[in-house]
Amino acid sequence: MSTAPTRRQLLAGLSGAAVLAGGTRTTTPSPTGSTRTGTGDGDELPLAVVLLDVTPAAYAADDPGRATITVRARVRNRGAERLEGLRARLVAQRSAAVARSALDRWARADGSASTRAGAASEEVVVGDGGALAAGRQAEVVLTLPAAALGPAAGAHPAAVEVSTAGGGRAGIARTFLVSAPPQTPRTLLTLLLPLVAGRDASAEGLAEAVGATGDGRLRRLLAAGADPRTAWAVDPALVAAARSAASGGTGEPARLVEGWLADLRTAAADRDVLALPHGDPDLVALERSPDGAALLAEATTAGQGVLDELGARVRTGLAWPADQSADTDVLAFAAGAGARTVVLDDDCLAPDGDLTYTPAGRATPTAGGTALTGLVADRTASSVLADAADADQVVLVRQRLLAEVATTTLQRPSDPRSLLLVAPRSFAPAPGAVERLVSDLEDSGWARWQPLSQLLEVPDPGVPRSAPTLPAALARAALPPGHVAAVASSLGAVDDFASALGGDEPALADQRRAALLLLGVSWRGHLDALPAARTRLSESLTALTGAVGIAGGSVRNLAAERSELPITVVNELGVPVQVDLVLRPRSPRVRLDAVPRQTVAARSQQRVAVPVRALANGSVVVEAQLRTPAGSPLGDPVEVDLNVRADVEGWISAVVGGGAGALLLLGLVRAVRRGRRRVDEAEHTDVGGRPAERPGGGAGEAGGSAEPSAAAGQG
Repeated sequence: MSTAPTRRQLLAGLSGAAVLAGGTRTTTPSPTGSTRTGTGDGDELPLAVVLLDVTPAAYAADDPGRATITVRARVRNRGAERLEGLRARLVAQRSAAVARSALDRWARADGSASTRAGAASEEVVVGDGGALAAGRQAEVVLTLPAAALGPAAGAHPAAVEVSTAGGGRAGIARTFLVSAPPQTPRTLLTLLLPLVAGRDASAEGLAEAVGATGDGRLRRLLAAGADPRTAWAVDPALVAAARSAASGGTGEPARLVEGWLADLRTAAADRDVLALPHGDPDLVALERSPDGAALLAEATTAGQGVLDELGARVRTGLAWPADQSADTDVLAFAAGAGARTVVLDDDCLAPDGDLTYTPAGRATPTAGGTALTGLVADRTASSVLADAADADQVVLVRQRLLAEVATTTLQRPSDPRSLLLVAPRSFAPAPGAVERLVSDLEDSGWARWQPLSQLLEVPDPGVPRSAPTLPAALARAALPPGHVAAVASSLGAVDDFASALGGDEPALADQRRAALLLLGVSWRGHLDALPAARTRLSESLTALTGAVGIAGGSVRNLAAERSELPITVVNELGVPVQVDLVLRPRSPRVRLDAVPRQTVAARSQQRVAVPVRALANGSVVVEAQLRTPAGSPLGDPVEVDLNVRADVEGWISAVVGGGAGALLLLGLVRAVRRGRRRVDEAEHTDVGGRPAERPGGGAGEAGGSAEPSAAAGQG
């Protein structure tokens, strides 16, 4: 559409500002624009009337087993006063509705609108003698002969009316009484149920969705698809998360998820399954984002092969925009990412206004030069189906869908057409509701269920349709561009860290899947919870990257002009890590050499000796930062304190050298003195050959003593 860029830019600016402000509160449209089948229940009246059963679902006056219509209803006094003289009756129009629009008008009529009764049952007293105290309730059973409705085939507007003694209406529940079909071909119905992870794919979140007693959303959806002709649109994130929780978890949550996953595999065998991209991304939000194409490609890649284990007939290349609504830009965006099948509805691809019948639920929209296989959901029937989540609406849902199918069939009795019913992504049907609905519709004779593969083979009816349109309310409900950008940034951080690990750390795959889940359609209407979810994602990545860092230490002293600065890199992960160590001194007193890339073994420490040259004395703070091979910072920088005293080396050398010289000199002096003493103490020989006389004594003591005078006299 020509105005789309301007509108998109305006919405992007408003949404981005909301995210930057810390979140926004958005009113979300009903997932399917629900008609609320029982809106004609007279909410403004003091009595609430709930249909508990209508038998037979399709009557036949000429069949004794189906000739009497019985309606069972519950009447509750929701007012503050006791009511008396209460009587109930079943009223119905003898003429059948000829247009589906008439069915909708009847169902939506307010409590005061006339019923124009053509046939009526006998009145039945309500409660104890016609009295019902405030907050009390009572059941009534009303019967009406099928013959009273006449021979007209189709859906007859009907109602259970409760009036007071004065004749005033106190409560009403509108419905339809549907005849058995004449000999006409049946309308073909295909049911598509969503199996998506939602906003919490943790083991605990999945266990809650399964339900401890089997009453959770996922368990109900699995039961609702008991008929193998029912198709599923499956988010691979759900299967991957369930598999991880079942294999790696412990306790009751793991047991619950494991049991559900086993039942899913059993039920999926030979079933038609449409594979969504991982996380079921909001296509409207991604199309508005500069990062959208890359994000959708990653979601598509992440989902490949995950559903192979189910043994189903899996069809990939699916685009299912939120609420089955998209414009041409969104379809072209999806087609550019490889989508070839798209689920829309007949509000998005509206038939020509002059068309007097409901066409088959197939079309061939073209976007970006690509012809897509269009599955066109019947918006009215899908809206009615959505009300099956309310147990009090189940009977009304069945009768309304019977009326829709009967009226559609009678539009062109000889031209059987195929209709697609799509449940909303948040669908949690009342226990047993869909199973009974599938059975009753086929037993009525008006419809027959067919698998999705048969609907895909139905040729495009070729009816004129409008260009794809996206209502403004649904466009505003898309995830904000600022949020999409934040998720893209988180995925970029994961990719950067992966460059350090070589992609071998399983936790990185978990991080990617968790990030993609934040782009899911299920977050629509919960925008105020997105900031906290992004914070949790960031914290989990920080905890992972925090396992690699630089060990702190004491102050390092540098006492030489050239030395080494020791840095210890710690890796607490179970895989090796490659990092770049970048050192930046905050003053020019030192110069540090570049450090080659380091590979640190798993769960180990590695000492890196960084060559450093001192240029001046003083204190220096060196900022040490680890970076991934992709260049992104890894953790916070660490400050290393250095005390540079380059002249200490010369002083120490002089002292050591001087000391060594002094010791040498002292050794020489001592050696000289020791030599002289030895010379002085040696014996000297006289000229005549006699030993010299020692000072103060004889010539010696060895060999005895001699008298000098005697020796001289004798000579």
